[in-house]
Amino acid sequence: MIESNNNKENIAYDRHPYNLLFVTTPIMVGFLLKPAFTSFLLAIFIITGNTHAQVAPVFEPIPPGFSIASSNPVYAQDIRYDNLDTNYQAFHIFLPDTTSSYPLVVYIHGGGFRAGSKDNIFSNVSLQLAAKYFLENNIGFATIGYRLLPPESASYIDSVGVIKCLSDCKRALQFIRFYSDDLFVNPAKIALRGGSAGAGTCLWLATRSDMANPSSSDPILTQSTRVCGVYLKNSQSTYDLYKWETNVFENFDGLGTNYTVDSMVAILGFDRYADFYGGIDSNYHILYDPDLIQYREDVDMLFHMSNDDPAIFSENGSAAAHPSEDLLHHSLHGLEIYNAGVASGVSEMIGVIPTQGIDNSMGETGDEFLVRILSSCSTSLSTGDIQTPNSCTIYPNPANDRIRINGLQGDEKISILSIDGALINCEPSGGFLGTADLSCGVYLLIVQNDFRKEVLRFVKI
Repeated sequence: MIESNNNKENIAYDRHPYNLLFVTTPIMVGFLLKPAFTSFLLAIFIITGNTHAQVAPVFEPIPPGFSIASSNPVYAQDIRYDNLDTNYQAFHIFLPDTTSSYPLVVYIHGGGFRAGSKDNIFSNVSLQLAAKYFLENNIGFATIGYRLLPPESASYIDSVGVIKCLSDCKRALQFIRFYSDDLFVNPAKIALRGGSAGAGTCLWLATRSDMANPSSSDPILTQSTRVCGVYLKNSQSTYDLYKWETNVFENFDGLGTNYTVDSMVAILGFDRYADFYGGIDSNYHILYDPDLIQYREDVDMLFHMSNDDPAIFSENGSAAAHPSEDLLHHSLHGLEIYNAGVASGVSEMIGVIPTQGIDNSMGETGDEFLVRILSSCSTSLSTGDIQTPNSCTIYPNPANDRIRINGLQGDEKISILSIDGALINCEPSGGFLGTADLSCGVYLLIVQNDFRKEVLRFVKI
Protein backbone atom coordinates (compact mmCIF):
# COMPACT_ATOMS: atom_id res chain seq x y z
CA MET A 1 0.00 0.00 0.00
CA ILE A 2 1.32 3.41 -0.95
CA GLU A 3 -0.56 6.03 0.96
CA SER A 4 -1.03 9.63 0.07
CA ASN A 5 1.15 12.60 0.81
CA ASN A 6 -0.18 16.08 1.60
CA ASN A 7 -3.56 14.66 2.58
CA LYS A 8 -4.37 13.22 -0.80
CA GLU A 9 -6.04 9.92 -1.66
CA ASN A 10 -4.71 6.46 -0.89
CA ILE A 11 -2.96 4.70 -3.74
CA ALA A 12 -3.29 0.94 -3.43
CA TYR A 13 -1.33 -0.42 -6.35
CA ASP A 14 -1.26 -3.93 -4.89
CA ARG A 15 -4.91 -4.68 -5.57
CA HIS A 16 -5.08 -4.95 -9.34
CA PRO A 17 -3.45 -6.96 -12.13
CA TYR A 18 -1.31 -4.22 -13.59
CA ASN A 19 -0.22 -2.95 -10.18
CA LEU A 20 2.65 -5.41 -9.74
CA LEU A 21 4.59 -2.89 -11.76
CA PHE A 22 4.59 -0.77 -8.59
CA VAL A 23 4.78 -3.14 -5.65
CA THR A 24 7.55 -5.27 -4.23
CA THR A 25 5.62 -8.11 -2.67
CA PRO A 26 3.33 -10.49 -4.60
CA ILE A 27 1.01 -11.30 -1.67
CA MET A 28 -2.20 -12.97 -2.80
CA VAL A 29 -1.16 -12.74 -6.46
CA GLY A 30 -2.95 -15.93 -7.38
CA PHE A 31 -6.20 -14.60 -5.97
CA LEU A 32 -5.92 -11.10 -7.42
CA LEU A 33 -4.89 -11.83 -10.97
CA LYS A 34 -6.86 -13.16 -13.86
CA PRO A 35 -5.20 -16.46 -14.86
CA ALA A 36 -4.08 -15.15 -18.23
CA PHE A 37 -2.10 -12.37 -16.55
CA THR A 38 -0.55 -14.28 -13.65
CA SER A 39 2.59 -15.74 -15.22
CA PHE A 40 3.28 -12.57 -17.18
CA LEU A 41 3.12 -10.28 -14.17
CA LEU A 42 4.95 -12.65 -11.87
CA ALA A 43 7.77 -12.51 -14.38
CA ILE A 44 7.69 -8.72 -14.09
CA PHE A 45 7.91 -9.04 -10.31
CA ILE A 46 10.82 -11.44 -10.48
CA ILE A 47 12.77 -9.01 -12.64
CA THR A 48 11.90 -5.76 -10.86
CA GLY A 49 11.19 -6.81 -7.29
CA ASN A 50 14.77 -7.60 -6.33
CA THR A 51 17.01 -5.73 -8.75
CA HIS A 52 17.39 -2.23 -10.03
CA ALA A 53 19.56 -0.64 -12.69
CA GLN A 54 22.88 0.93 -11.76
CA VAL A 55 24.39 4.18 -12.94
CA ALA A 56 27.92 4.99 -14.00
CA PRO A 57 27.41 7.92 -16.37
CA VAL A 58 30.16 8.73 -18.81
CA PHE A 59 29.94 12.43 -19.57
CA GLU A 60 31.23 13.71 -22.89
CA PRO A 61 31.19 17.14 -24.56
CA ILE A 62 27.82 17.94 -26.11
CA PRO A 63 27.92 17.82 -29.92
CA PRO A 64 28.78 21.21 -31.44
CA GLY A 65 25.49 21.26 -33.34
CA PHE A 66 23.66 22.13 -30.12
CA SER A 67 25.60 25.45 -30.06
CA ILE A 68 25.37 25.83 -26.29
CA ALA A 69 27.00 28.98 -24.98
CA SER A 70 28.43 27.69 -21.72
CA SER A 71 31.96 26.76 -20.72
CA ASN A 72 31.76 22.96 -20.48
CA PRO A 73 28.37 21.51 -21.52
CA VAL A 74 28.34 17.72 -21.26
CA TYR A 75 25.95 14.84 -21.77
CA ALA A 76 25.66 11.15 -20.96
CA GLN A 77 23.68 8.72 -23.10
CA ASP A 78 21.58 5.64 -22.48
CA ILE A 79 21.56 5.55 -18.69
CA ARG A 80 19.39 2.56 -17.81
CA TYR A 81 16.80 3.00 -15.05
CA ASP A 82 15.38 -0.55 -15.21
CA ASN A 83 16.15 -3.91 -16.76
CA LEU A 84 12.87 -5.05 -18.35
CA ASP A 85 13.63 -3.54 -21.75
CA THR A 86 16.89 -1.64 -21.93
CA ASN A 87 16.10 -0.46 -25.46
CA TYR A 88 13.41 1.77 -23.99
CA GLN A 89 14.01 2.08 -20.23
CA ALA A 90 16.87 4.55 -20.41
CA PHE A 91 17.48 8.28 -20.63
CA HIS A 92 19.96 10.87 -21.89
CA ILE A 93 21.00 13.76 -19.69
CA PHE A 94 22.52 17.11 -20.72
CA LEU A 95 24.23 19.36 -18.16
CA PRO A 96 25.83 22.81 -18.14
CA ASP A 97 28.87 21.27 -16.44
CA THR A 98 29.80 18.69 -13.79
CA THR A 99 30.93 21.16 -11.16
CA SER A 100 27.63 21.54 -9.30
CA SER A 101 24.17 20.05 -8.71
CA TYR A 102 21.79 21.57 -11.24
CA PRO A 103 18.02 21.93 -11.46
CA LEU A 104 16.65 19.58 -14.09
CA VAL A 105 13.90 19.59 -16.70
CA VAL A 106 12.80 16.07 -17.62
CA TYR A 107 11.35 15.81 -21.12
CA ILE A 108 8.87 13.00 -21.89
CA HIS A 109 8.31 12.36 -25.58
CA GLY A 110 4.94 11.99 -27.28
CA GLY A 111 3.76 9.55 -29.93
CA GLY A 112 0.44 8.27 -28.61
CA PHE A 113 2.30 5.81 -26.34
CA ARG A 114 3.02 3.86 -29.54
CA ALA A 115 5.89 5.79 -31.10
CA GLY A 116 8.54 8.37 -30.30
CA SER A 117 11.90 8.02 -28.59
CA LYS A 118 14.30 9.60 -26.12
CA ASP A 119 16.62 9.84 -29.15
CA ASN A 120 14.40 12.46 -30.82
CA ILE A 121 16.64 15.15 -29.35
CA PHE A 122 19.45 14.25 -31.73
CA SER A 123 17.32 15.01 -34.80
CA ASN A 124 14.64 17.42 -33.54
CA VAL A 125 15.85 21.01 -33.81
CA SER A 126 13.18 22.40 -31.49
CA LEU A 127 14.23 19.96 -28.75
CA GLN A 128 17.86 20.91 -29.24
CA LEU A 129 16.90 24.57 -28.89
CA ALA A 130 15.02 23.74 -25.69
CA ALA A 131 18.07 21.95 -24.28
CA LYS A 132 20.24 24.91 -25.28
CA TYR A 133 17.88 27.35 -23.56
CA PHE A 134 17.84 25.42 -20.29
CA LEU A 135 21.57 24.72 -20.18
CA GLU A 136 22.34 28.38 -20.84
CA ASN A 137 20.10 29.12 -17.84
CA ASN A 138 22.16 26.71 -15.73
CA ILE A 139 19.49 23.98 -15.80
CA GLY A 140 20.01 20.39 -16.91
CA PHE A 141 17.81 18.64 -19.48
CA ALA A 142 16.99 14.92 -19.64
CA THR A 143 15.01 12.97 -22.23
CA ILE A 144 13.56 9.67 -21.03
CA GLY A 145 12.41 6.62 -22.93
CA TYR A 146 9.69 4.21 -21.86
CA ARG A 147 8.12 0.98 -23.08
CA LEU A 148 5.43 1.51 -25.71
CA LEU A 149 2.06 0.05 -26.54
CA PRO A 150 1.72 -1.93 -29.80
CA PRO A 151 1.88 0.08 -33.04
CA GLU A 152 -1.31 0.95 -34.89
CA SER A 153 -0.85 -1.96 -37.28
CA ALA A 154 -0.27 -4.61 -34.57
CA SER A 155 -2.40 -7.76 -34.63
CA TYR A 156 -2.16 -8.31 -30.86
CA ILE A 157 -3.44 -6.49 -27.76
CA ASP A 158 -1.12 -5.32 -25.00
CA SER A 159 -1.78 -7.19 -21.74
CA VAL A 160 -0.82 -4.37 -19.35
CA GLY A 161 -1.87 -1.12 -21.02
CA VAL A 162 -0.95 2.51 -20.61
CA ILE A 163 -0.01 2.13 -16.93
CA LYS A 164 3.14 0.40 -18.22
CA CYS A 165 4.24 3.59 -19.98
CA LEU A 166 3.31 5.80 -17.04
CA SER A 167 5.05 3.59 -14.50
CA ASP A 168 8.25 3.59 -16.51
CA CYS A 169 8.33 7.38 -16.45
CA LYS A 170 7.60 7.35 -12.73
CA ARG A 171 10.54 5.03 -12.12
CA ALA A 172 12.83 7.12 -14.34
CA LEU A 173 12.03 10.17 -12.20
CA GLN A 174 12.69 8.22 -9.00
CA PHE A 175 15.91 6.80 -10.43
CA ILE A 176 17.21 10.27 -11.26
CA ARG A 177 16.45 11.35 -7.70
CA PHE A 178 18.16 8.32 -6.15
CA TYR A 179 21.31 8.84 -8.22
CA SER A 180 21.17 12.65 -8.17
CA ASP A 181 24.71 12.96 -6.81
CA ASP A 182 26.15 10.87 -9.65
CA LEU A 183 24.08 12.79 -12.18
CA PHE A 184 24.90 16.27 -10.79
CA VAL A 185 21.19 16.98 -10.28
CA ASN A 186 19.55 18.92 -7.47
CA PRO A 187 16.80 16.45 -6.45
CA ALA A 188 14.63 19.19 -4.94
CA LYS A 189 14.51 21.16 -8.21
CA ILE A 190 13.02 18.95 -10.93
CA ALA A 191 10.34 19.98 -13.43
CA LEU A 192 8.63 18.11 -16.27
CA ARG A 193 8.04 19.00 -19.92
CA GLY A 194 6.22 16.98 -22.56
CA GLY A 195 4.11 16.96 -25.68
CA SER A 196 0.97 14.95 -26.44
CA ALA A 197 1.23 11.59 -24.64
CA GLY A 198 4.39 12.88 -22.97
CA ALA A 199 2.44 15.88 -21.71
CA GLY A 200 -0.30 13.61 -20.42
CA THR A 201 2.33 11.60 -18.58
CA CYS A 202 3.72 14.80 -17.06
CA LEU A 203 0.23 15.71 -15.90
CA TRP A 204 -0.27 12.23 -14.42
CA LEU A 205 2.96 12.50 -12.44
CA ALA A 206 2.11 16.03 -11.33
CA THR A 207 -1.38 15.24 -10.07
CA ARG A 208 -0.76 11.92 -8.34
CA SER A 209 -0.02 11.86 -4.65
CA ASP A 210 3.61 11.21 -3.86
CA MET A 211 4.16 7.65 -5.09
CA ALA A 212 7.24 7.09 -2.95
CA ASN A 213 7.08 3.81 -1.06
CA PRO A 214 9.25 4.24 2.06
CA SER A 215 8.98 0.55 2.96
CA SER A 216 10.03 -0.77 -0.47
CA SER A 217 13.03 -3.09 -0.65
CA ASP A 218 13.91 -1.37 -3.93
CA PRO A 219 15.65 1.90 -2.99
CA ILE A 220 14.57 3.51 -6.26
CA LEU A 221 10.92 3.22 -5.25
CA THR A 222 11.53 5.00 -1.94
CA GLN A 223 12.12 8.26 -3.83
CA SER A 224 9.59 11.05 -4.11
CA THR A 225 7.68 11.64 -7.35
CA ARG A 226 6.72 15.25 -6.60
CA VAL A 227 8.01 17.97 -8.92
CA CYS A 228 8.22 21.76 -9.01
CA GLY A 229 6.19 22.39 -12.14
CA VAL A 230 5.06 21.01 -15.50
CA TYR A 231 4.86 22.40 -19.02
CA LEU A 232 2.25 20.58 -21.10
CA LYS A 233 1.92 20.94 -24.85
CA ASN A 234 -1.21 19.48 -26.49
CA SER A 235 -1.87 17.17 -23.55
CA GLN A 236 -4.75 14.80 -23.05
CA SER A 237 -6.79 15.78 -19.99
CA THR A 238 -7.37 12.30 -18.58
CA TYR A 239 -6.74 8.67 -19.47
CA ASP A 240 -10.15 7.66 -18.20
CA LEU A 241 -11.46 7.52 -21.75
CA TYR A 242 -15.07 7.40 -20.58
CA LYS A 243 -14.59 10.93 -19.26
CA TRP A 244 -13.83 12.00 -22.81
CA GLU A 245 -17.50 11.27 -23.46
CA THR A 246 -18.97 12.62 -20.21
CA ASN A 247 -16.63 15.56 -19.51
CA VAL A 248 -14.22 16.56 -22.25
CA PHE A 249 -16.55 16.33 -25.26
CA GLU A 250 -19.83 16.80 -23.41
CA ASN A 251 -21.99 19.23 -25.39
CA PHE A 252 -19.00 19.89 -27.65
CA ASP A 253 -21.16 21.58 -30.29
CA GLY A 254 -23.28 23.67 -27.93
CA LEU A 255 -26.34 21.69 -29.02
CA GLY A 256 -26.26 19.06 -26.29
CA THR A 257 -24.22 16.53 -28.25
CA ASN A 258 -21.68 14.26 -26.53
CA TYR A 259 -18.95 12.52 -28.51
CA THR A 260 -19.39 8.93 -27.40
CA VAL A 261 -16.95 6.13 -26.66
CA ASP A 262 -18.43 4.26 -29.62
CA SER A 263 -17.49 7.15 -31.90
CA MET A 264 -13.98 7.29 -30.47
CA VAL A 265 -13.47 3.56 -30.90
CA ALA A 266 -14.53 3.91 -34.53
CA ILE A 267 -11.54 6.24 -34.99
CA LEU A 268 -9.01 4.41 -32.79
CA GLY A 269 -9.97 0.86 -33.71
CA PHE A 270 -11.13 -1.59 -31.04
CA ASP A 271 -7.76 -3.31 -30.56
CA ARG A 272 -5.96 -0.03 -29.92
CA TYR A 273 -8.73 1.04 -27.53
CA ALA A 274 -8.64 -2.35 -25.80
CA ASP A 275 -4.91 -2.50 -25.23
CA PHE A 276 -4.98 0.95 -23.62
CA TYR A 277 -6.38 -0.85 -20.57
CA GLY A 278 -4.59 -4.15 -21.02
CA GLY A 279 -7.44 -5.89 -22.85
CA ILE A 280 -11.21 -5.45 -22.60
CA ASP A 281 -14.23 -7.31 -23.97
CA SER A 282 -16.36 -4.48 -25.31
CA ASN A 283 -16.48 -0.72 -25.65
CA TYR A 284 -18.21 -0.17 -22.31
CA HIS A 285 -16.56 -3.02 -20.39
CA ILE A 286 -14.64 -0.30 -18.53
CA LEU A 287 -17.87 0.73 -16.77
CA TYR A 288 -18.54 -2.62 -15.09
CA ASP A 289 -15.33 -4.52 -14.37
CA PRO A 290 -14.01 -3.62 -10.86
CA ASP A 291 -10.38 -3.84 -11.98
CA LEU A 292 -11.05 -1.57 -14.93
CA ILE A 293 -12.93 0.94 -12.76
CA GLN A 294 -9.85 1.08 -10.54
CA TYR A 295 -7.61 1.31 -13.61
CA ARG A 296 -9.58 4.26 -14.94
CA GLU A 297 -9.29 6.05 -11.60
CA ASP A 298 -5.57 5.43 -11.39
CA VAL A 299 -4.98 7.09 -14.77
CA ASP A 300 -7.52 9.91 -14.34
CA MET A 301 -5.55 13.10 -13.88
CA LEU A 302 -8.70 15.20 -13.49
CA PHE A 303 -9.79 13.06 -10.54
CA HIS A 304 -6.44 13.38 -8.78
CA MET A 305 -5.87 17.09 -9.32
CA SER A 306 -5.77 19.08 -6.06
CA ASN A 307 -4.48 22.30 -4.56
CA ASP A 308 -1.13 20.82 -3.51
CA ASP A 309 -0.17 19.96 -7.08
CA PRO A 310 2.73 21.80 -8.71
CA ALA A 311 2.35 24.82 -10.98
CA ILE A 312 1.00 23.94 -14.44
CA PHE A 313 1.53 25.65 -17.81
CA SER A 314 -0.84 24.06 -20.35
CA GLU A 315 -0.60 25.03 -24.00
CA ASN A 316 -2.91 23.74 -26.71
CA GLY A 317 -2.77 24.93 -30.30
CA SER A 318 -5.32 22.66 -31.96
CA ALA A 319 -7.78 24.49 -34.20
CA ALA A 320 -10.05 21.46 -34.69
CA ALA A 321 -13.77 22.04 -34.28
CA HIS A 322 -15.18 18.51 -34.26
CA PRO A 323 -13.58 15.94 -31.91
CA SER A 324 -13.04 13.56 -34.82
CA GLU A 325 -10.67 16.10 -36.41
CA ASP A 326 -8.17 15.91 -33.53
CA LEU A 327 -9.37 13.46 -30.93
CA LEU A 328 -6.13 13.31 -28.94
CA HIS A 329 -5.18 17.00 -28.96
CA HIS A 330 -8.48 18.84 -29.23
CA SER A 331 -8.53 22.20 -27.45
CA LEU A 332 -11.32 20.91 -25.21
CA HIS A 333 -8.67 18.75 -23.51
CA GLY A 334 -6.76 21.93 -22.74
CA LEU A 335 -9.92 23.64 -21.52
CA GLU A 336 -10.71 20.71 -19.22
CA ILE A 337 -7.20 20.83 -17.71
CA TYR A 338 -7.37 24.59 -17.25
CA ASN A 339 -10.81 24.54 -15.62
CA ALA A 340 -9.86 21.64 -13.34
CA GLY A 341 -6.66 23.39 -12.27
CA VAL A 342 -8.49 26.60 -11.44
CA ALA A 343 -11.29 24.77 -9.62
CA SER A 344 -8.80 22.64 -7.66
CA GLY A 345 -6.81 25.65 -6.53
CA VAL A 346 -3.52 24.56 -8.12
CA SER A 347 -0.84 27.04 -6.98
CA GLU A 348 -0.44 28.44 -10.50
CA MET A 349 -2.55 27.46 -13.50
CA ILE A 350 -1.51 29.04 -16.78
CA GLY A 351 -3.45 28.24 -19.92
CA VAL A 352 -2.66 29.19 -23.52
CA ILE A 353 -5.60 27.86 -25.55
CA PRO A 354 -6.36 30.29 -28.40
CA THR A 355 -9.34 28.34 -29.77
CA GLN A 356 -11.04 28.61 -26.37
CA GLY A 357 -10.10 32.26 -25.88
CA ILE A 358 -7.80 31.53 -22.94
CA ASP A 359 -4.35 33.08 -22.45
CA ASN A 360 -3.27 34.22 -19.01
CA SER A 361 0.45 33.74 -19.70
CA MET A 362 1.23 37.48 -19.91
CA GLY A 363 3.51 36.60 -22.83
CA GLU A 364 5.59 34.10 -20.86
CA THR A 365 6.50 30.92 -22.75
CA GLY A 366 6.33 27.45 -21.25
CA ASP A 367 10.11 27.16 -21.08
CA GLU A 368 10.40 30.59 -19.44
CA PHE A 369 7.78 29.42 -16.94
CA LEU A 370 9.91 26.39 -16.01
CA VAL A 371 13.02 28.53 -15.55
CA ARG A 372 11.07 30.87 -13.27
CA ILE A 373 9.54 28.03 -11.27
CA LEU A 374 12.85 26.22 -10.82
CA SER A 375 14.55 29.41 -9.63
CA SER A 376 12.38 29.51 -6.51
CA CYS A 377 11.02 26.00 -6.03
CA SER A 378 12.38 23.43 -3.60
CA THR A 379 10.30 20.26 -3.49
CA SER A 380 9.95 18.56 -0.11
CA LEU A 381 11.40 15.08 -0.54
CA SER A 382 10.43 13.78 2.90
CA THR A 383 8.25 10.68 2.94
CA GLY A 384 7.88 10.69 6.71
CA ASP A 385 4.63 12.62 6.65
CA ILE A 386 2.72 10.30 4.32
CA GLN A 387 -0.67 9.94 5.93
CA THR A 388 -4.15 8.61 5.44
CA PRO A 389 -6.61 11.12 3.98
CA ASN A 390 -9.47 12.26 6.15
CA SER A 391 -12.02 12.67 3.36
CA CYS A 392 -13.84 10.31 1.02
CA THR A 393 -14.10 10.27 -2.74
CA ILE A 394 -16.29 8.23 -5.07
CA TYR A 395 -15.52 6.70 -8.44
CA PRO A 396 -16.69 6.44 -11.16
CA ASN A 397 -18.89 9.49 -11.39
CA PRO A 398 -21.16 9.40 -13.39
CA ALA A 399 -21.85 5.80 -12.35
CA ASN A 400 -23.79 2.91 -13.79
CA ASP A 401 -24.24 -0.20 -11.65
CA ARG A 402 -21.95 0.63 -8.73
CA ILE A 403 -19.52 3.12 -7.23
CA ARG A 404 -16.38 2.69 -5.17
CA ILE A 405 -15.99 4.79 -2.02
CA ASN A 406 -12.38 5.69 -1.20
CA GLY A 407 -11.32 6.72 2.30
CA LEU A 408 -13.73 4.69 4.44
CA GLN A 409 -12.46 3.80 7.93
CA GLY A 410 -14.97 0.98 8.46
CA ASP A 411 -17.22 2.52 11.10
CA GLU A 412 -19.26 4.83 8.89
CA LYS A 413 -22.98 4.76 8.22
CA ILE A 414 -23.67 5.16 4.50
CA SER A 415 -26.89 6.47 3.04
CA ILE A 416 -28.09 7.97 -0.24
CA LEU A 417 -30.38 10.97 -0.58
CA SER A 418 -32.31 11.40 -3.81
CA ILE A 419 -32.84 14.79 -5.38
CA ASP A 420 -36.42 14.83 -4.07
CA GLY A 421 -35.29 14.18 -0.50
CA ALA A 422 -35.96 10.43 -0.23
CA LEU A 423 -33.46 8.69 2.07
CA ILE A 424 -32.13 5.36 0.80
CA ASN A 425 -30.27 3.17 3.29
CA CYS A 426 -27.47 1.09 1.82
CA GLU A 427 -24.57 -1.11 2.84
CA PRO A 428 -21.27 -1.03 0.93
CA SER A 429 -19.37 -4.25 0.35
CA GLY A 430 -15.60 -4.10 0.11
CA GLY A 431 -15.79 -0.37 -0.45
CA PHE A 432 -18.24 -0.79 -3.36
CA LEU A 433 -21.86 0.34 -3.30
CA GLY A 434 -24.44 -0.98 -5.73
CA THR A 435 -26.36 1.64 -7.69
CA ALA A 436 -27.99 -0.55 -10.34
CA ASP A 437 -31.46 -0.21 -8.77
CA LEU A 438 -31.35 3.58 -8.67
CA SER A 439 -33.18 5.61 -11.27
CA CYS A 440 -31.11 7.88 -13.45
CA GLY A 441 -30.45 11.24 -11.84
CA VAL A 442 -28.45 13.17 -9.25
CA TYR A 443 -27.92 11.75 -5.74
CA LEU A 444 -26.14 12.74 -2.54
CA LEU A 445 -24.02 10.13 -0.77
CA ILE A 446 -23.83 10.71 3.00
CA VAL A 447 -20.88 9.25 4.92
CA GLN A 448 -21.14 9.67 8.69
CA ASN A 449 -19.59 8.40 11.93
CA ASP A 450 -19.10 9.88 15.40
CA PHE A 451 -16.39 12.25 14.20
CA ARG A 452 -17.37 13.44 10.77
CA LYS A 453 -20.11 13.81 8.22
CA GLU A 454 -19.44 14.14 4.51
CA VAL A 455 -21.84 14.71 1.64
CA LEU A 456 -20.72 13.71 -1.86
CA ARG A 457 -22.62 14.25 -5.07
CA PHE A 458 -22.86 11.64 -7.84
CA VAL A 459 -24.84 11.04 -11.01
CA LYS A 460 -26.50 7.72 -11.91
CA ILE A 461 -26.70 7.10 -15.65
